[in-house]
Amino acid sequence: MAQAGVFKMKEDQSSEIRIFKDQVLEIVPDADFRFSLVILKDGNKYFLCGTEKDIWEALERTE
Repeated sequence: MAQAGVFKMKEDQSSEIRIFKDQVLEIVPDADFRFSLVILKDGNKYFLCGTEKDIWEALERTE
């Protein structure tokens, strides 16, 4: 069974969110590349700490 990746929120780095790879529709890097906008298939959007590459790698490790 797949596990969710745990990511820190850009707005409040003490808050975390759990995301499964199969929930992700798109990851868009922020202008300074320290953060990424993660768009989920259900339409929810989250700004997370980490580059696009970091987030994809973390999601790959949860499979």
